[in-house]
Amino acid sequence: MKKNNIYLPLFLLGLLISACSKSEFDPKVDGFLTDERKKELMENVETKANLLQVELNGIYNNNIRSQSNSGETFGLKAIHLATDLSGLDMVQQSYSWFGFDYNFDMWRAEYARTAFLWNFLYKQISSINAVLTEYFPEVPSQAVLYQKYAELKSLRGIYYYYLINLYQHSYKGHENDLGVPLVLRPTDAKLPRATVAAVYEQLLADFSVVDDARYVVTETKTDVDKAVAAAYLAKVYAHLEQWDKVIAYTRMVLNSPYFTFTSMGEVQAAKWDISSASWLWGYDITQETTTHWNSFYSNIDNTNPISYAGGGAFKSIYSLLYAHIAPTDVRRNLYINRTEAPAIAYRYPQLPDYANLKYVTDTRFLGDYCFLRLEDPLLLYIEALVERNELPRAQNTLTYFMQNFRDPYYTPTATDQASMREEVRWQRRIELWGEGTSFFDFKRWGLGANRTQAGSNHVYAIDVPAGDRRWVYQIPISEIEANPNMVQN
Repeated sequence: MKKNNIYLPLFLLGLLISACSKSEFDPKVDGFLTDERKKELMENVETKANLLQVELNGIYNNNIRSQSNSGETFGLKAIHLATDLSGLDMVQQSYSWFGFDYNFDMWRAEYARTAFLWNFLYKQISSINAVLTEYFPEVPSQAVLYQKYAELKSLRGIYYYYLINLYQHSYKGHENDLGVPLVLRPTDAKLPRATVAAVYEQLLADFSVVDDARYVVTETKTDVDKAVAAAYLAKVYAHLEQWDKVIAYTRMVLNSPYFTFTSMGEVQAAKWDISSASWLWGYDITQETTTHWNSFYSNIDNTNPISYAGGGAFKSIYSLLYAHIAPTDVRRNLYINRTEAPAIAYRYPQLPDYANLKYVTDTRFLGDYCFLRLEDPLLLYIEALVERNELPRAQNTLTYFMQNFRDPYYTPTATDQASMREEVRWQRRIELWGEGTSFFDFKRWGLGANRTQAGSNHVYAIDVPAGDRRWVYQIPISEIEANPNMVQN
């Protein structure tokens, strides 16, 4: 039988060496593994776990890699930035990369954005399906292997969460609409679109690993552990409007001893480092992994003169959202205000009012990527309490967070469910500005993006009502042409 050589990078050999004694690591393994030798290594739980970690590292690494030669395809953070610009809360001051996203005009089938979204997310899913098929013909019983299995299932759930909410409206009222194909095996090809309801059923099935005690929270911020999976599962249940489930899974995250909220000092420092105690999931950007100009910080750090943002495509907060940040709130100084904070503005004379200082890195583009912070499930937890009409509990939780971590003088003013709902939404939009949540939140809240209101600082005034077709990306034209079972949005 012909043996195919599977080439291993040196870091994998290091992992295996550290996991095996000299007697276990025989001379047949040098710069590559044969299929036969790989099967032998997979028979040992420890070396199988190490092999799985290498497979997972490849998936994680692709989350930050440039997917093309353009300046706007840097993996998951490119999705976050593109969708935040396709909304109300972020302003791009001049045309550059992501300019068509800001104009709400990158949703069509023939445009590059939808091709990137579709290809990147399904590439990640394809990699996961291949690993699950090769390593797990059945659910593993060993805890160390179950952790890897659950990690892979959760990652697939995360990517499908993005797909279904990019390519269709939110769940409620659209259950029977067409969603996206459910590719679950390496042999799946040219599938038709599953309904929204079917995709959500698969999301719940993939994330069901969260309920298994063998899936645990780890101290590592670079992996999708139980906390990350629970936070995304809570997002899924928020779209389903099953608020008791949202409370249960956000509490699972909030009760973890590994995380604490970002302090006022950390907020003011605007330091984006994976060591931050509030980070649930991120990526450690180094000189070896930075994508330089084709990166998140090149497109959002207004202070870097050799970046796209710093070169004039400034990213600013929406003025009417900024107006809801109290003068005593530490987050207010994350945006230029020449009247209130002239000393800060003096350091950046090129920046207009409302330009963000939230994302600052050095000129080497070495700021780490944050995919998820503890504040996200916290605010989702408070929102769920409001929707269940548990107003005193919701107000007390929000007040505790605000007074201890954002604004010591915060005084709640909401007196009923409607006003409390508005307050929580304002705070979520302020806290998570630029972190890739607003597009999906607006869709499930049933809100439009009206940039024409008096006092708006938007340079492209447009009104995109809730439910408008521009909130849903079309299937890429390449997929329509290649798949006879595909139908367009």
